[in-house]
Amino acid sequence: MSLAFATSWARAGIAAWGLVLGGCGAAADLSVGPTPSTVAAPVKEVGEARAAVTVGGRLRAHDGRPLRAAEFTIQRMGFIEPTAKGTLAEDGSFRVEVEPGIYMFSIAAIDHAGFAQTILVERAVEVRGNLGTYKRADPGDALLLRTELLAADGKPIATGNKTAVREADGTYRLDLSDKPKHAVKLRYQLRGGNGRTYNGPLADTYESDGGGDYWSVVALAGRDALALDLTALPPAGEAAALTWSGEPPELLALRAYRDRWRVREARLRDTMLQEDGKILAPTENEKAAMAALAAEADADADAAESADAQMLLRLAHLELFTAYDDDAAARTRAEWLLERVVPDDPRLGLFRNVNSLLGRVLQSADAAFSARVEAWFGRMQANPDPNTALRAISFLIHRADQRNDDARIAELYALARGPRFSGMHEPKSLAQRFDPDRILQRGKPFPEFEFPALAADGRPVTRAGREGRLYLVEFWATWCAPCVSEIPGLHAAYAHVNGARPGKGKDGMRRLGPVERPKIEFVFVSLDESPGDVEAFREKHWSMPWTHAFVGRGREKEVMERFGFSGVPTAVLVDGNGTIVEVGGALRRERLLPTLERALERSSAR
Repeated sequence: MSLAFATSWARAGIAAWGLVLGGCGAAADLSVGPTPSTVAAPVKEVGEARAAVTVGGRLRAHDGRPLRAAEFTIQRMGFIEPTAKGTLAEDGSFRVEVEPGIYMFSIAAIDHAGFAQTILVERAVEVRGNLGTYKRADPGDALLLRTELLAADGKPIATGNKTAVREADGTYRLDLSDKPKHAVKLRYQLRGGNGRTYNGPLADTYESDGGGDYWSVVALAGRDALALDLTALPPAGEAAALTWSGEPPELLALRAYRDRWRVREARLRDTMLQEDGKILAPTENEKAAMAALAAEADADADAAESADAQMLLRLAHLELFTAYDDDAAARTRAEWLLERVVPDDPRLGLFRNVNSLLGRVLQSADAAFSARVEAWFGRMQANPDPNTALRAISFLIHRADQRNDDARIAELYALARGPRFSGMHEPKSLAQRFDPDRILQRGKPFPEFEFPALAADGRPVTRAGREGRLYLVEFWATWCAPCVSEIPGLHAAYAHVNGARPGKGKDGMRRLGPVERPKIEFVFVSLDESPGDVEAFREKHWSMPWTHAFVGRGREKEVMERFGFSGVPTAVLVDGNGTIVEVGGALRRERLLPTLERALERSSAR
């Protein structure tokens, strides 16, 4: 699975010293044609349309040679459909016109690392230079692959992970002798240690994977094995060398600051213990080292030549380091933000952590400070950048929801559904939580379901099979960092309400034992690539001794549409009559156990 460039940070829920890596929306679906092309999508704005601006450039391979093939995407921040996309010309050039605004510019290229950059387009913007390559560790005797066997109509027959074995000559042999007779093509990618997957060295053709990389595709006729020679790939770890022009000087300084400090922050973060591969758990020494690095970056921001540039660099600092702050430092940053940052500045759309910082501080804030924050977001609704304005409305809706202020929710929700925000992600997400006709809401029937069991020989998991008992449905995946971050709390809650016994030793809760007749059954529905991903996670990290179903990435969109959600984790508590008892935030973190206990009390009283 390649990591999508557009990440839903609003759902990540970053807590101090519990930094969740990654986001978990639906998979991207970008296609690329066989010849250079561009497709433009309308951007809807309030007021008069502004004159179109050119975005273009010329990109080459890591060594300056022409790229074998590459696609670009220019996506207005917050919008579902790309504003422009297409393949690069043979000389690596592209050129399109877009309206002024904030965009995510991304490139996917055969044999090269996917690249993404936020850009502010006010006048013509150009990018030129060479792309880089992924770092690649020596795989040893076993090369891990992501594979899909395809039928003649191009549809996947079987998906999953395979292992190619190292031969005496240094190549890796992938055995295909057990392929189904009606499989005509194999689509495969190499699995990198950084969580990405990318094309391999042998291919008849290549296809975009829609997430920033390419598949290698080979015809299976006459092939019972593939010999993969990694030396045919470009050198690993080559850095990209790109130059940008056309953006204001303060934006170029912002990019340089981010590049300078992001590398150092990431290098230190990578040395920290990663629990379950998703959550950082630093030692006291590592906390101190990160604090020292943050102080150094703070001084760098304060050395900017103008007050405006200093403000932008401090916002970038907040984006990089606020997750490591303690509560007092977070409050200090929030005070600075309210005093120094103008909420209708369109450049706010370049930064992601503003909402999460203020939301975190509000958890323990007094009424006066809360009123200041909500007034600041009230002004932010007028921001000329539609994504920034909509983030403000969304923040205020969730604040009103915490107060059970239904009238305010309805007022703000109507704004979010207005024509200015048509075609954006957030209204769809808000609809799943606040639309009166939404599928998942308290008191409505949970949709009928029949999911395949995770185990190949297991019975299907159905709603009918759970009549008369409480159960918690969790849509999740092992690749989803927020999903994994919830599992310790889910283990503790399952043990508490059902009397499950931990295993022996300090990690006993990870080895929690099953309960034959749980008072509240947990039903986990996986959207992973293969059942083996879940089984390996349970074996290595958390036992998760409850009911498991598997629908996979292939049915992801179908399941999300049927059950009315757009990302994982999504949790729903259902009673014995099939009625939804609770959904969403009440089933997360510290609210989970009290919610389950209240449901048990009500169920016992009947």
